[in-house]
Amino acid sequence: MMSKKLAGILALAALVAGLNLAVRAADTPTEVPFEEGKEPPPCKPGEGWCLVTVPAIYKTVPKQQQTQAATFYMEAVPAKFETKPEVVALAPEKKVSTVVPAKFKTEAVKVMVHPEYKVIEVVPAQFEWAEEKVEARAAYDTLTVSDATYKIVPEQIQVAPATSYWKKEEGKDCYCMCEKPAKFVTVNKEMLDKDAVQNKASVPAVFKTVKVQKLVKPASVVEKTIPAEYITVDKEVVDAPASVTAATVPAKSETINKEIEVAKATTRKIEIPAKFETVNETVLDKPAHLVWRKNTCNCGSIVAKYKEVPGTDEESLLKFSK
Repeated sequence: MMSKKLAGILALAALVAGLNLAVRAADTPTEVPFEEGKEPPPCKPGEGWCLVTVPAIYKTVPKQQQTQAATFYMEAVPAKFETKPEVVALAPEKKVSTVVPAKFKTEAVKVMVHPEYKVIEVVPAQFEWAEEKVEARAAYDTLTVSDATYKIVPEQIQVAPATSYWKKEEGKDCYCMCEKPAKFVTVNKEMLDKDAVQNKASVPAVFKTVKVQKLVKPASVVEKTIPAEYITVDKEVVDAPASVTAATVPAKSETINKEIEVAKATTRKIEIPAKFETVNETVLDKPAHLVWRKNTCNCGSIVAKYKEVPGTDEESLLKFSK
């Protein structure tokens, strides 16, 4: 009875310790930050940690640098003028000969209303009805599934846990994780033999006939010439030439255009913005820092020294169960 109980305790302790050690070793990265006063993280047997200084990292960033300061200059704005009419006396009243104007008569003449030109007419396209096959339902796939099958596979299970401890290498700032090996038994386990299978079948598309309009003759353009058009109008022509008679000529005056200043000349300020250029500047991206870096090392054979895994004797296991 005691042997069966001891065997159960042994299997339970081995399983818990082995799982904890495997999880801690699998989750440990190859490099971790150094923290003052804390030991390095756990690792696999035969591995250790070295304290290493990671150098600082720099990067190049763009920077705006002024190459020319902002300034200004004064621009001359000319005066503005307007043209206004003004009556100016040209001659006083006097006695002069008077010109009798010529006499005119009306004659019919032909005048063009518009010249010859061209116009463009669009002849619309012609269509006819026709039958055409179109897809009424698209092709698709159907699926069926075959169940998966399983088989019995032997598997090793740990019955005595492995234990580990830290060992500092002489003359180095490195620490090794050393291990006392575990014990295992073989058990049968049900495993997947063949995956479930999907079977695919294709269903063809369905078509139907519909009536559509098809182009018989495309649209075209016709150019036509429109002739020039004329009308008959009355035109005055000289019937009798002008003549001269003596008469009193009144004073003469003339309206002239005179430029008058409406806005005086001035100046205005023109701003010239500053100029910049982009230059590259090297800045600190990440300072130098200490890290624990994983290393391989030799712990020696624990089993060869002790002839068995320490802590797996009956007395130790009974203490563990209490």
